[in-house]
Amino acid sequence: MELLERAINLSSDAIFLVDEQLRFAYVNDAACRSLGYSREELLTMTLLDIDPAVSSEMLRRLERRFDDSFTGIVESRHRDRGGRVFPVEISATVAEHQGARFGVCVVRDITERKRMEERLREREQEFRTLVENSPDTIARYGPDCRRLYANPRLVTDMGGDLARILGTTPSQFPGGASAQEYENMLREVFEHKAPRNFELHWQRGGQEHCTHVRMAPEFNQSGDVTHALAVGRDITEIDQYRRKIRHQAFYDSLTGLPNRALLLERIARMVAGVSGHDARRFGLMLLDLDNFKEINDALGHDAGDRVLCEAAARMQACVREGDTVARLGGDEFSVLLPGMRHGEDLAAVADDILLQLAKPFVINGQELFVTGSIGIARYPGDSTEVGSLYKYADSAMYHAKRLGRNNFQFYEKELTVRSVSRMDIEAALRKAQQNEELVLYYQPQIELTTRRVTGAEALLRWRRPGHALVMPNDFIPIAEDAGLIVDIGEWVLRTACATVADWNRERGQSIKVAVNLSTRQFVRHDLAGSIRRILDETGCKAEWLELEITESLLLEDNSEVAATLAALKAMGLPVSIDDFGTGYSALSYLHRFPVRQIKIDRSFVKDMLEQRDKRELIKAMLSIAAALELESVAEGVETLEQADYLLAHGCKLAQGYLFGKPMPRAVFEQSNGDAADSDPRRRAR
Repeated sequence: MELLERAINLSSDAIFLVDEQLRFAYVNDAACRSLGYSREELLTMTLLDIDPAVSSEMLRRLERRFDDSFTGIVESRHRDRGGRVFPVEISATVAEHQGARFGVCVVRDITERKRMEERLREREQEFRTLVENSPDTIARYGPDCRRLYANPRLVTDMGGDLARILGTTPSQFPGGASAQEYENMLREVFEHKAPRNFELHWQRGGQEHCTHVRMAPEFNQSGDVTHALAVGRDITEIDQYRRKIRHQAFYDSLTGLPNRALLLERIARMVAGVSGHDARRFGLMLLDLDNFKEINDALGHDAGDRVLCEAAARMQACVREGDTVARLGGDEFSVLLPGMRHGEDLAAVADDILLQLAKPFVINGQELFVTGSIGIARYPGDSTEVGSLYKYADSAMYHAKRLGRNNFQFYEKELTVRSVSRMDIEAALRKAQQNEELVLYYQPQIELTTRRVTGAEALLRWRRPGHALVMPNDFIPIAEDAGLIVDIGEWVLRTACATVADWNRERGQSIKVAVNLSTRQFVRHDLAGSIRRILDETGCKAEWLELEITESLLLEDNSEVAATLAALKAMGLPVSIDDFGTGYSALSYLHRFPVRQIKIDRSFVKDMLEQRDKRELIKAMLSIAAALELESVAEGVETLEQADYLLAHGCKLAQGYLFGKPMPRAVFEQSNGDAADSDPRRRAR
C-alpha cells in the first residue's frame, strides 16, 4: 500500500475519490496543489465546492452514473481557493469497496490544451476564409488522371508553370513516390465511384509537409464518374501537434522513455507478427530499483528524478536498437527484447543492466548507490497471453527481491503455484479468526533441577477446514504481509492471558505463559496499551506473562521499539529473546534493552552431544546469560542426556518433546495438573 500511495502522489494529475453524496473521500497531493487547499480541508468539502459547472441536471446524471457503473471522460471547470476557474478533463469510473460505491476521478488541468484547441479553431477559421479566396490547392482531373484545372495556390506550390501542370498526371509531374501515391488514390476514386480522404506527406525545400487531400467524384446524369475534384489543405502544423500529443500519450514525461501504453502496443505488434522480428520470440523484463524510496526521503524528489533519468539512460545503453526500455511508473521499468531465443542472451542483458546500475550515481556532488531487482518472462515459452506474461515477470522480480535484491530471476511455474497458494491461504486466513479456526497449543516449560512445570509457551495453530492442522510457519509470514498479524497477535495474547489466569486461580503455585510477538505489533500498534487492556480484562497478572521477541527486532535501532520495551518493563512484563544465537552477533542489545531471559534455539540443542562446536556455543551462551544475570531456557530438549548436560552447565529451564509436545489446553491441563507428572524419569517408571 505504501508503494501504491506513493505512486498516486507522484501523479501530476489530481485524483479524487468521491462518495455517493459527492463528498471527497480521498485526494492526492496534486489535487491539493491544483486547488490550493490542504488535504484536511478538501476532505471536508464536496464536488459542488470546487466545480461551479455542476448543475442540478448534472447532479441527477451523476447519481444515475453511480447506479450504472459509469465510466467515461467529461470536461468541466474547477475553482481553486483563490477563485480562479479553470477547465479540466475528468476521467471517471465507479468502484465498490466494502459495500460502498465511490467515484474515482482523475482530473487533468486542460487550460493549455484549451488554449491550443482555441488556436486550432482560429486557424481553421482562417482556413475557411482562405478557402473562399482559393487558399487551398484545388485541381480537377479527367478519367485518365490528367489535370484539367489547377488553382493559383496549386500553381504556385508546383513552381508557377501552369502550362507544364495542365495536361499531365501527378506521376508525370512532379513525379516521385508521393505523386504516385496521390495518383493511385485518384484512380480509386474513378474505379470505386467514391470519395477518398488521405494525408500526403511530401518534401519541399528539405522540409517535410503534410497535406490533407479530399478527392470527390463528379457524376453525369448516367451515374458515371466524369471528373474528380481534389482539394488539398496544408496540415503540417496539425500533423506536428498530433505527433506531439502522441509523444505525450506514449512517452514518459520525466525520462522520455516509452510508457506502458506504447510498450503494450509494441508487444501487441510482435505477438501479431508484424514487427519484423524473428519467430515472434521475445523476453520481457520488469525491473524495480531497490530502496529507491530512501533517496526520495533523504534527498528529495528532485534528486530522485535525476536518479531515474540517469538509470533510464544507463538501461538504454545496455540494449540493442529495436529493443524497448519503458518506464511503467515510479521506479519500475520494463525492457522488451525481441528475437531473443536463448535464456543466456536475456541473462547477459540483465547482468549488464545490473552492472551499470551498480555504478555510483553522482547527484549534487554526492555519490548515491542504487541496485535493481529484475524478473524475466519469455514469450511464448512462459505464456502467450500478454497479461500473464506481465504477471509472471512481476512474480520473478519479487522473487529476486526476496533473494536479497540486486539480482535477476527467470519466471518458473513454481512461482505461480506459490503465489496462488499464498492468495488462497490469505483469503482463508481472513475468515479464520471470526470462524474460530485459530487455536492455541501449549508446550510445557520445566525447571531442570526439580522437573517442575513452571510455565508453558503458547503456540498458534490453525484448524483450517479440509486441511491438516496448519503450523504457524505456513501462515504467519502471510498474515504479516497481509496486515492481519496485529489482530491475530492480539487474539493470541488475550487467549493466553485468559488461560493462564484460569490456571493460576486453581493452582497453589503460579505458572507463566510465554507468547511470541511479531515485529509489526511493535511498529504499527499500541502494543503496551493493548497488553494493559488485555491484562485488566482477563485478570492476568503481569508476572504470569512472558513476552518473546526475536533478536532482529532489537537490532533495528528503532526508537518505537525501545519506547515500547521501556513501557513493558514499567508494567512489570518480562521480555525473552526467542531463537537466541540464530540472528546477528551484535550482543550489545542485551544490556541496552530490558531483557530478562534468553531462549537457546533448538538448532543448537539438537546433536549437541555429538558435535563439540554446538556444545561450546551452548556453554558460551549460558556464560553470557550468567554474566548478565539473565535467565536461560533451552528449546528442543528431547533426551535425558541433553537435559542433564544443560543443567550441569547452568541452564535452569527447558522445553521440548522430552517434557511434552505442544498440546491443546485441555490436554495440557490434564497432563500437567500435577507438578510431578512433568518429570520424565517418573513417567518412565
